[in-house]
Order: sequence, then structure tokens, then C-alpha cells
Amino acid sequence: MKNIFSNIKFEFLFIFILIFSLTSCDSELVDINEDPLAVTSVPPELLFPEVLVNFSSVRSIEFAGLNMHAQQWCGSGGTWLSRSRYVLGVPSVNNGWTTWYTTCLKNLSLVELLVESNNPENQYIKAQAKILEGFIYSNITQVWGDVPFTESVNPTDYPYPNFDSQEVVLEGVVSLMDEGLAILEQDMDSDIITDSDLVFKGDRQAWIRWANSIKLKMLMFIANKKPETVSSQLQDLVSEPMIYTNSQEAKLSYTTEIGNENPKYRFIQNYWGGNINLWYAGRPLVNLMNELNDPRLSTYFEPNVNGAYLGKWQGYTGFATISKINANNILPDTPDRYSTASETYFLLADAAANGYVSGGLSQANTWFIQGVTLALDYFDGSLGEISQTDKDNYIASFPDLSTLSTDEALDYINDQHYISLFNNGLEAWNQWKRTKSVELDVPANAGATEVIRRYTYSTNEAGSNINTPQGLTLFTNMWYEK
Repeated sequence: MKNIFSNIKFEFLFIFILIFSLTSCDSELVDINEDPLAVTSVPPELLFPEVLVNFSSVRSIEFAGLNMHAQQWCGSGGTWLSRSRYVLGVPSVNNGWTTWYTTCLKNLSLVELLVESNNPENQYIKAQAKILEGFIYSNITQVWGDVPFTESVNPTDYPYPNFDSQEVVLEGVVSLMDEGLAILEQDMDSDIITDSDLVFKGDRQAWIRWANSIKLKMLMFIANKKPETVSSQLQDLVSEPMIYTNSQEAKLSYTTEIGNENPKYRFIQNYWGGNINLWYAGRPLVNLMNELNDPRLSTYFEPNVNGAYLGKWQGYTGFATISKINANNILPDTPDRYSTASETYFLLADAAANGYVSGGLSQANTWFIQGVTLALDYFDGSLGEISQTDKDNYIASFPDLSTLSTDEALDYINDQHYISLFNNGLEAWNQWKRTKSVELDVPANAGATEVIRRYTYSTNEAGSNINTPQGLTLFTNMWYEK
């Protein structure tokens, strides 16, 4: 594989000569339409890796603290103990905001402009950009809530973009998926980004599956607040292609090649000599897994000095008897998993149990078992592989969900969904906010009485955009929360 991660700054040097960075709020910058050289000179496929690599870097490093907010990990000291105590770090928040809006969304808008300006027949490329754009917006709104969407990355028309409500953003992401799907589902004479597509290598059917899977997730967040408006869309999705096998999942893959490694792995190698003592087990996750005798305990964590698995309450110090994160979860080739097959089935099971789609608890049980099975099978062939006997025994330990109440069935579904999202802090945190299926702790020494729900806005944005919302705190509920 080409050393795209380490050499990306050299490959794209000429891009940055042609394309200036652009934030969502900077009134001093000029719209890209006024730079015909940029519009005519940059092949769209060269922008795609830049978007993907930077997008995942933020998820992995700047926002690694989300693993602590989901309370699956616990920070042992320094920056990571601070994250456990809700000290977010202004540089991390600013970097995340600026990277996702400037490097990622701005470049994707340029991809679409380049297609329309130079090769309008290449609509598949435009569809790829729309789907990735929607996924990035889904991440942005899950971190900050209300964010620029309809007026973003267009400083000429909107030098001070308004912040759209989370409801509008989530519905807008669904619309972007529909726009991308409407293009990809047509057979046409169109190029598609292949080698520079680091997720699917230009597999059109894979992009269709991913768009439908993103749509499913967004509709389930909306359904949490107003199910009557999306139940028919959810029912229609049941018969559409989605990510149903582990081999189909959407992810950014890394390799063992120097410069192409997982960002967390590079971080601990470069700054901590490969020592993973930064991160330990979070108490809520370990307690839940111990209660269920979950066979993934040894996959996720190292046993403590007593041979047991013990998690820590967020914000406290003293880790002599606490289980460390198993180093096998932070290897050079550990991918950033965007959308998984197990998640598809857990969301479908959730929808059936809630009555958003047909089939009731009987169908929910079928999808639930498929979700658990895929979550366990994911580790096949890896250092954390789970034996077939352990898998069978674990699955056999669950009751038939059709014999339970709706609330009891949802507890099983959502607990397993939460467990499956280990090492994906943003998604685990979002899952908790949507379902509250696991009881999280208010961190010690955080000066808080509640669990964090969102990040504060970038100080750069707040300082330059008069439309930045005021009065929101870390503990202001997301729109979709019950």
C-alpha cells in the first residue's frame, strides 16, 4: 500500500498552493468560486485521502477523550485524567472543529464543484462526496449539537453562518444520503474515485450499503424524539442493502508500514515509548461485562494483579488494581471503524422492539442475536479472537427477547450495542446519550453533578462568529435525548 498517511503532506502540497484553508466563519476569506485556477487544476480524487485521513485523525487523537466520556476507558494521568474530569483542552476542541470544517467539509465541497465544473458526467464522485460529507456532519452534531450546516463553508454568502438545530442537521444528513443514493443507484457512464477511496476503493455497492446504514442511524436518533415522522422511512430501509457482514463494514484501514499506522498507536510510540499505561478500564463497562460473563473481557482488557477485571470510577487516581486496556486494541493496523454490521443489526433490533418497524420482539430477537454474533466474530483471526465455545455459551445465555417486556428487551439490545462499540468513543458516547441503557458515573474532581453531553464550541468560532449560540454547557442535553 502506498505510504499515503505519512506522505500526504507532500502529495498534496500543490493543493495547498492552489487552495487556501477556509473555516466556517472567517469573513476575510474569498469564496472558492473566485479562484478559477483552483477549480480547474485539482483532480477531485486527490482531495479524498486528505479528507479521510484528517477526519479519522481527529476521531482518534483530538477526541480520544470521548472513550472516557463513554466511560469505557479511564485516563490515568495528565491529559487523559483531565479529559476524565471534563477538562477538554482548548487546542483539541479548536483543532477538531477547524479540521472537520476546513480540511474535510471544505475539500468535499470543492470535490463537488470540480465535478460540476469540469466533468459533470462523473456523478458517482459527487455522490461519494455527499455521503462522506453527511457522515462528517453526523459526527460534528454529535459532538457539539447545534452547528453550521445550511450556511457552512460558504463565507462569501454567509460570513457569519447561523447554527442549525440538531434536528435540522440530522434530517439534513438523511437528505444527503438520499441525494447520494439517488445517483449511485443509477447505472450511468460515470467515473468513481477508486485508489484514493481509502474506505471502499470505488465499490459502488459498498457506498450504497454505507449510505443506507448511515441513514438508519440518523433516523434512529430522530425517532428518539419524534418516531411518527420517520417510522415509514425506517420500514422502507429494512429491505434496502445495508452493512450486514463484517467484511462490508465502513472503516479507514491502517497498516504496519511506518507512517501508515493507527494514530493512537503512533501517539503512544512517539510520546510514551509504546507504554499503554495511559488508559485503563472504565467502571461501567467492566461491571456490565463482568455481570454478563462476557468473553470479550480478555479481548478488551488485561486482568489486574489479582487475575480479575476491574474498572475505575472516572476522575480518581490510583490504578494499581485496575485493568489496563489490552494493547491488542491499539495496534499499528487497528482501523477507525465508521459503521459496522453489528451496529446495523442492533439498530434494527431497537427499531423492531420499539415498534418503528414490523416484526415486534420476535424479529427484534433475531436481529439482536445476529448483532451479538457479528460483534463476537469481528475478532476472528486477531489476537483477541474468541473461541467458538465461548461464543456459543454467551449467546445461549440470553433469554428470547420475545418473552420479555419491551423495556427489558431494549436493555439487552442497547447494552450489547454499547459493549460492541469499545474503542470507538464517539459512537459509544452517542449510543449512551440516545438510550441511557448503562448507568454512567459523575466523575470525581470534575466539579460536575451530571454526565457530559456535548463539547463547548471552538473558541476560534465563538470569537469570530456573532451567531455562535450562547448559554450552552457541557451538560445541556442533545436535542434527541429523552
